[in-house]
Amino acid sequence: MSYSSGACLVAALTLGVFSSCQKNAPKPTDNHTAQVKLDTVHEKAPNSRASGNFEVSNGVVYWAGRSAVGDSHNGNIQVADGMLKADGGKLLSGSVSLDMTSVTVVDLKDPGEKRDLESHLKDSDFFEVRKFPKAEFKFTEVYPSNMPDFNYVVSGTLTMKGKTKGVNIPVMLKISDNEIEAQSATFPINRTDWGINFRSGILGTASDKLIQDVVTVSFLIKAKKKLD
Repeated sequence: MSYSSGACLVAALTLGVFSSCQKNAPKPTDNHTAQVKLDTVHEKAPNSRASGNFEVSNGVVYWAGRSAVGDSHNGNIQVADGMLKADGGKLLSGSVSLDMTSVTVVDLKDPGEKRDLESHLKDSDFFEVRKFPKAEFKFTEVYPSNMPDFNYVVSGTLTMKGKTKGVNIPVMLKISDNEIEAQSATFPINRTDWGINFRSGILGTASDKLIQDVVTVSFLIKAKKKLD
């Protein structure tokens, strides 16, 4: 992508500091907030006693990024697959893979500009999807949260472009006997943590060419109970 033709920054995905999330579709904004802190509140009793493995049936990651001069773009990345484990109505662990070849720009109306930006996001300046077609989030810790709209904080690692970094994500978890739904807050991540340095300030990029290192991300994931 290039901001010269309406190009953009890219979003990589999932996780660190946060803002807020809309109830039905967690579309990210360009606002950046302070680092989220893990809560130590008392956990509420689960509404379900669901236990076992849940296969991720569908999901999407929403991203938004901008240049230093204010140009912005946003789009989606599709969830490829995943597995979540629950016990007694509580989420215990899991992993979710993202299909990085599915990176899509949704704000550009011109077909040529849209195609050029999506192609650039997939090349070596950004996600390098031929070499790294998937990203993966793994977690083994889930903490109760006192945030009004997000009842848990999921702690794990995000691997992208061969680099693995720790992340914490506020989520609204809804667990029934047959389904788990996880909707995240909108949160910022620093793309340079995963080696996505194109036109970054860490390279000494001129201010009028600069693409902001921080991008905002959110996601919505649903998983179905795996039948034995």
